[in-house]
Amino acid sequence: MEINKIRVVKKRDYPGLGKLYDAFDVSDDGEICLTIGGDGTFLKAAREFTGPILPIREGGRDSLGFNADYTLADIDKVIHGLRNKLFTIEEYSKLKFTYDRTVYNAINDVILYRVNAKTVHCRIYYFEDKSKKLLYPADLKGDGVIFSGQIGSTAYNFIANGPIIYGLDIITVTPIMANYRTSVVCNKEFYVEITKNIGYIEYDGIKLDELSKGDSFTIKKSDKKIQIIKLKEKESFSKKLSRLFNF
Repeated sequence: MEINKIRVVKKRDYPGLGKLYDAFDVSDDGEICLTIGGDGTFLKAAREFTGPILPIREGGRDSLGFNADYTLADIDKVIHGLRNKLFTIEEYSKLKFTYDRTVYNAINDVILYRVNAKTVHCRIYYFEDKSKKLLYPADLKGDGVIFSGQIGSTAYNFIANGPIIYGLDIITVTPIMANYRTSVVCNKEFYVEITKNIGYIEYDGIKLDELSKGDSFTIKKSDKKIQIIKLKEKESFSKKLSRLFNF
């Protein structure tokens, strides 16, 4: 893939970005998209752009961006790698969830969280052989539950002590301060029904609606993908972990 035109989505204007504009034609209809900033900038671009994305961190101690191998200080390496086709493109499934007869596609996660001091109760099912089966033995009672894929596993899922998914296209179900404290990782479609009190549902940090007893939603892997550009000289997984645990 030869790259001549790029799209740039940035948190703010940064010094040194002029090199990108000198090396490429920068336009909204770019062949790829470079995001410069944190995870919020990446999510914004991923909602708007359907092609390959190369995330770049600002740099510094507070610059996490688990999927961003480079910082602004590496802009020359980025330009060299793109110009010389020294990269691959990795694909990650979005999460497809349906609520109130509307379909949404999440990039990081889908979260059910309590509205007030009262715990939210829900019952989680999975589908197998065209039948609905309980995931946990009884109602999950607590602050809520997180559904995430590989990209989202290092976001709120990680903060809630959920597992990091690496190299697998699966979903993790992580309870938040609940009676069941064990995450479940699998490749199923889930059905979630509120059984007591009130919770709200959000995806990728976007609050969608409040749910009460009897409300429900389904969630599974989507056919829609996120494409992330990985340059040949990429950051190792252990280096990513060191940034994550030092954050």
